[in-house]
Amino acid sequence: MRQTFSPGNSEIPGTNGKRRVIMNENERKTTKHSHTPQHPLWLSVVLSLFPGVALGIFIVGMAPVLEGWGLDPIFALFGGIGLVIVPLELGCLAIVARRTTGSWSPLAVTDYRSKIPPRRLLPMAIGLAIWFLFTLIAWISLLEGWVIDRLPSWVPDSILQFAQTNAEGGLPSAGIFVAFLIIAFVFNGLVGPMTEELYFRGYLLPRIDRYGIWAPVLNTLLFSIYHVWTPWRWPQIAVGFLPLALAVWRTRSIYVSMIAHVTVNIIFLVMLTASFAAG
Repeated sequence: MRQTFSPGNSEIPGTNGKRRVIMNENERKTTKHSHTPQHPLWLSVVLSLFPGVALGIFIVGMAPVLEGWGLDPIFALFGGIGLVIVPLELGCLAIVARRTTGSWSPLAVTDYRSKIPPRRLLPMAIGLAIWFLFTLIAWISLLEGWVIDRLPSWVPDSILQFAQTNAEGGLPSAGIFVAFLIIAFVFNGLVGPMTEELYFRGYLLPRIDRYGIWAPVLNTLLFSIYHVWTPWRWPQIAVGFLPLALAVWRTRSIYVSMIAHVTVNIIFLVMLTASFAAG
């Protein structure tokens, strides 16, 4: 008797049960994420770059003011993350969520939230953080100075100052130093990177998923250019963050990159704070 197979059959003739289970799991995974609406490429570019451009404008405007108060321009960056990046990105997610789901929660339009066991999640996230820090240290040591010297003349001085940020003369007072710690660790250490991961890897990345393996590559390139306040680090950000985006795309879990991103930012802030304190 001839066996026939149709898409509705639960088994494929000539295969064992294990293969059938694997196929069913893959089908469920595909079905689970196939409902995510896809953005046209131009919209992905605009949504990726607009918050960074807005922060760059904020920095250019505020850095001279802060310098007049005797503050390092890096305060404009850390303050701008809380005043510009977080409201814009969470606000965008909230508006989209309201229009599409009726809820104001940014999580309503955030995909890639699969659960990963902690015993697998934490080593993966820490390994990715170590990779990014390795690329950052290598870039600063070997190439950053060369790239900075060749930046175009139209890059604003208030942006270029971040390339020479140091602790010469120290902070004006203990009170300002405490304010620096609070602003830096709250916005740049925790809220900022968590918001960016929700926005870039949880919202934007799934909406270009049709590009397959090129989706995390494109997402990472746009994320690096989004950092308009440090254009000399675009190549390093791309190389350092690509494994994070790939991990999110493969595991369908933004928790991987969120933990790694927070870890990287906190370690960077500890080093920066030590530099200020030593000055």
